[in-house]
Amino acid sequence: MNRVNGRLLRTRIPRSFRSYSQYNYQYQQYQQYQPPRTSWTKRILYTGIGLAGFGSYVYYFWWPKHTFPSSVAKILRKGLWAESDKGENDYQLALKYYLEAIDHCHEIEVDPLSDEYTGIQLKVGEMFERLDMLEDAAFVYNEIATLYLKVLTATPNSEDGKRVRSRDHRAHLIQKDLRLAIKLVELNKANAQLSKAILMTHLLIAQDEVHKKLGPNGNISRLTPNTSGSDYKATIDSTSIEISNDGITTTINKNPSAWEPFVDEFFNAMDLLTAICISTGDLAMASKIKISMTEWMLLADVEPHKVLLSQCNLASLLYLQAEEYESKEVAYKRKFFEDSGLNFDDYRNSPQETLKDSDVLEKLDKEIEQHQRNEYLLVIQNKEKCIELSIKSYESVLEFAKNLPQEIISNNNTINETVALATYGLGVVNLHLAQYEKAERLLREARVRSKTCGYDDLILEIERELSKLFKEKKLLEKGKRANKGDIEMDIHMKK
Repeated sequence: MNRVNGRLLRTRIPRSFRSYSQYNYQYQQYQQYQPPRTSWTKRILYTGIGLAGFGSYVYYFWWPKHTFPSSVAKILRKGLWAESDKGENDYQLALKYYLEAIDHCHEIEVDPLSDEYTGIQLKVGEMFERLDMLEDAAFVYNEIATLYLKVLTATPNSEDGKRVRSRDHRAHLIQKDLRLAIKLVELNKANAQLSKAILMTHLLIAQDEVHKKLGPNGNISRLTPNTSGSDYKATIDSTSIEISNDGITTTINKNPSAWEPFVDEFFNAMDLLTAICISTGDLAMASKIKISMTEWMLLADVEPHKVLLSQCNLASLLYLQAEEYESKEVAYKRKFFEDSGLNFDDYRNSPQETLKDSDVLEKLDKEIEQHQRNEYLLVIQNKEKCIELSIKSYESVLEFAKNLPQEIISNNNTINETVALATYGLGVVNLHLAQYEKAERLLREARVRSKTCGYDDLILEIERELSKLFKEKKLLEKGKRANKGDIEMDIHMKK
């Protein structure tokens, strides 16, 4: 029933960042199934977590923007020359000079916490990466991250705590710490659980700093809604946000300074964590993180179009995950039939009445073990939950955009494009669910919105989905629609 092929997100990420997204979030590393329309799926995945890729590359610009002792700068110039085109990109020689610079910093007692010292360490890590010595690179980055954690979690009066000179210095260290966390996730892409732990550890420090700056009246941790997101809405005006959750409404003043200067790194890391949670099947956590992230983006006064696009990304990732579960569902069904000595393809194309009158269900019942049945039902449950959360996320985009002041919408065409994208996404999901009338209405509405805002790329996809919809409706009318035995088998499996 793979009617939709994940064309739900608009690709707006610079080409230079796609390599990181591809390296860090190839979902095939975490899951076995790859949807048939590979190219569009990849573009969706790259867009969904593309913002997170920004963080891992920004750190390259940390250095050399600081003041080095003249003796250190002399060594560093040799390293820069060696790795440049003029030095024939000799990364091995550049690494030698950067390591020599680190040793010299020890001799003249440069603070290992300083930007100058860590900047040289980052160049060492970069050279290891260029030489394909990834374990050595990860060791260097982890060494810096460990120092940051040690200092940032120390009590103010301790020896390490006193190394933080001011609140601004602490925020600066948190910014660099989050960048390193994202980089470590990139290097540990094959280990989803480790990546998740890394992000959660470093994000907790940043969240604690934000809560301190917001003060007791802005403590948003207590406002995190339940996982289902029922009766949850967030609206915005020029100075505050209003959050309604299960009948309780709270107004909080915006405070963008609470996230400075690590606002980009903070939300990139949260996007990354959401994607990992989805890839590992932790949908409840993914939903909770994304809802909290939306609240924080509002408090941080992030541009509305970024908030909307973030929600669209979540909806599309959830739908892709639903497709993954659906492929597993089909694989289970095929296995059940093969174990019973039956031809699954014959079953898929046979009328439902024929299935009822045959002994197919009886044979299946004898072959299917209870644990297999439970696994099968869990897959179906996860698929349905993903679809439900995807629909809610798309609908939240439309609801949020509806509450924006008209002057904001008129001055930002990206908002109109994102609304068109969310409307299209809802149409695609409803087509997948065989809700043809609703799907057609949404797709037609998305086409009108796309033409109004000049979103030509999306119009092509809408036309393709409408064509698919009309074909399926014709097959339904002629009584030739495939998979008519699916419902009967699903009812049998759930008994």
